[in-house]
Amino acid sequence: MIRVIIERDISKGCMDDYLELIRRARRKANKVEGFIAGELLQEKDNQHHAVIISSWENIESWDTWFDSEERQKVLTDMRPFLNADETITVLENSHVLN
Repeated sequence: MIRVIIERDISKGCMDDYLELIRRARRKANKVEGFIAGELLQEKDNQHHAVIISSWENIESWDTWFDSEERQKVLTDMRPFLNADETITVLENSHVLN
C-alpha cells in the first residue's frame, strides 16, 4: 500500500468552488481499481492550505489515476482557484515500528 499527500494553496474566497471539485474528483477516484480511501484536511491556522491524503493498493493504481483524463480535467478546472501548483508526495511503507 502507498499513501499520497497532495498539498494545495487555495485562493481566498475560492474554498467552496475547490470543495465542489474535490468531491467530483473523489467520486471519479473511487472508480479506479486500487483506490482505498482519501481525506481532506486543512491546516489549523491556515484554512487555505488544503492537504489530501489518499491510500492506494499500489503505485500502479495511483499512476492510473494521476495520468487519467478525469484527474487532468479536474485539475484544469481547479487551477483558477489555486495560488500555486500542487505538490505531491508519494509514501510507501519503509519499516515496521513496534
